[in-house]
Amino acid sequence: MRLHASGLLLLFASRATFAHEALPDGGIESLADAGVPGLPQHDYSTVVLARRPISAASSFSVRDRDFQLRPVGSVQDILRVTPGLVLVQHSGGGKANQYFLRGFDADHGTDLALSIDGVPINMVSHAHGQGFADTNFVIPEVIERVELTKGPYFASQGDFATAGTVNLVSRESFEHTASLGVGFGGSPGRGQPSARVLITASPKLDSFRATFAAELGQSNGPFDSPDRWNRFKLYNRLSIDPTPRSTLSLIEMSYGGDWRGSGQLPARAVESGQVSRFGTLDPSEGGSSARHQLALIWVAHPDERSQVDALLYVATYRFNLYSNFTLFLNDPLAGDEIEQVDRRTLYGGRVSYRLIRNAGPIRFDTRLGADLRADDIHAELWHTAQRKPLTNLRSNDVHEQLGGAFINEEVSFWSWARLNVGGRFDLINYAVDDPTTELSGTGSAVQFSPKASLVVTPLQREAAQLELYVNWGHGFHSNDVRGAFATPAVSPLTRAIGEEVGARARLFGRWDLAAAGWLLDLADETVWVGDEGTTAVNGPTRRYGLELETRLEITSWLAADLDVTFTHSQFSTDGSNGGGLALAPKETWSGGLSARHVLGPGLARGGVRFFGIGDRPATDDGALVAPGFTQVDLHLGYRIWKLDLAVDIENLFNASFRSAQFATVSRLRNEPAIGSVAPAGLTCGSKGRLAASPNGTFQGCEDVDYTPAYPFTVRATATLFFD
Repeated sequence: MRLHASGLLLLFASRATFAHEALPDGGIESLADAGVPGLPQHDYSTVVLARRPISAASSFSVRDRDFQLRPVGSVQDILRVTPGLVLVQHSGGGKANQYFLRGFDADHGTDLALSIDGVPINMVSHAHGQGFADTNFVIPEVIERVELTKGPYFASQGDFATAGTVNLVSRESFEHTASLGVGFGGSPGRGQPSARVLITASPKLDSFRATFAAELGQSNGPFDSPDRWNRFKLYNRLSIDPTPRSTLSLIEMSYGGDWRGSGQLPARAVESGQVSRFGTLDPSEGGSSARHQLALIWVAHPDERSQVDALLYVATYRFNLYSNFTLFLNDPLAGDEIEQVDRRTLYGGRVSYRLIRNAGPIRFDTRLGADLRADDIHAELWHTAQRKPLTNLRSNDVHEQLGGAFINEEVSFWSWARLNVGGRFDLINYAVDDPTTELSGTGSAVQFSPKASLVVTPLQREAAQLELYVNWGHGFHSNDVRGAFATPAVSPLTRAIGEEVGARARLFGRWDLAAAGWLLDLADETVWVGDEGTTAVNGPTRRYGLELETRLEITSWLAADLDVTFTHSQFSTDGSNGGGLALAPKETWSGGLSARHVLGPGLARGGVRFFGIGDRPATDDGALVAPGFTQVDLHLGYRIWKLDLAVDIENLFNASFRSAQFATVSRLRNEPAIGSVAPAGLTCGSKGRLAASPNGTFQGCEDVDYTPAYPFTVRATATLFFD
């Protein structure tokens, strides 16, 4: 195998799908030389370029070996391998998390594109908020690799790929033929215990490869009113090689779950003692969700210099969510609980063709393709009380199709320089039928997004390698198309324009460093609307920041890493409030120590991890603050013979802090009636404030509502292998 690549490459043999955009620059005579799957001379092995940046300093791929040394209770813990990405628990275990990345409070995923094996996870025109990305249907153990990019610089990436993208790649087989894992956990002295059972099977067959995993679990959390998140998950994969140069995989995933949520508590209610930190003001909050999907993946190599990828998928989705953000602000008797309902079928496909060719010393790497997604959606919004329907506020049907075509040309002039130039064209069509609000109609929109990147390798020696990157590109996220018929109307596609300069280095064969400075302009911003429990669109914004990463192999068995980000975010046109942007993170940090070493007759492993986020404004004017936090977790494991034992500790030092936070105008049951004269000396707690009122009457309190972070929590897991 002929690879003239820098020492930045970490090569791993696996049966994974080839990381298409992670080929090294220069020196590759054919895709066969890069270890493409399906070629007999390599025994169907794949060379995965695990830490090679695609074409930006902030992009790379992470293997399962890295996140196996982390405390992993769900797939959300795996997502934390993304530098600068912070996830927090968001009102009940079965609901999508809240994501923070590159100065975005992306809420549930508006500016972060999430997918698994290329199948999109984000939901368009969702009942709870645009881009809702619920990863709870994924079994964490089936994830083999995580592919990460940031910024709108990549022609193959479409909707929601503004702050970044994360593609989870599932495994084709497990290390062992079969296994049974049982886990128990909980917070000592708080709440009720949780349990989880995992079964995997990967039989050794001649004509095809089969993989199966099933999870059953219940999580309760530390809350006075237990979450009771009951769930099941299935993963089935069948792969065959129709020809020596092609692979066909059918992947099925199923999930169903229901839960109770403790809700978001106004800080003043906890401060005054009306409710405990882990209590609830509405024990009927929570919901249920289900997702079932099929994906067919075909990879073929017509010859040694070309590759064809094709993906077809279909999924059904069901979602019911009961929330009470404003408590008794609008209905002083029954309360303000709402139910959001989403029923949909989504289906789509993707095809791409790649060709490598040479013209003298210059190498051309051409990739072109197209993708299509369609969603048939029925959504409802109800005013409810204790989960009983009172009033139908909205009932609508949405039919939405988004299609795109892209092309990218990578030109390697020399072994130390390569240029990427490309772009994509996207078209959205939609139809909305909403008899409850009469906001109905049809429409469409188009956008062209140019991209360009330059990579230079000025230093390429055994002891030191250095690569420099310059990136520029347009991208977009779609908006809820129901807003296209509102007043004022919302653009269906929001343009993002990003730039980035960065560097990535490897020293002494064991020390990796990376730095990236970036800027992103967004044509309009999604903002939280508490009384509706969803998002709306506001004015344009600008974000810029600095990201620093370092990873050091201290010894052959001990490694350390650290990621730090600094970001400034503001509205571009509103100078009256200093350009503030609510909930936009200013600083994030993560890192830790990871170890794997032979100990006695077995193999020991461990990891101490931390992540955190700094104080950030909870309101645009900065009057209310969402306090930051740092969480420290611990993972310990030992494998001997056919048994693996693991202990995970979340919040090792039992720190007391807030997880998800929002500034919300609400009314507690014992507070003055809306519209009444506010009593003299009335306050909204030590950190809240009275809601604005033109005539001095009481209109509620604006306070920081939050979900408390889990206290010291232990999970113990035992896994038995049957081969």
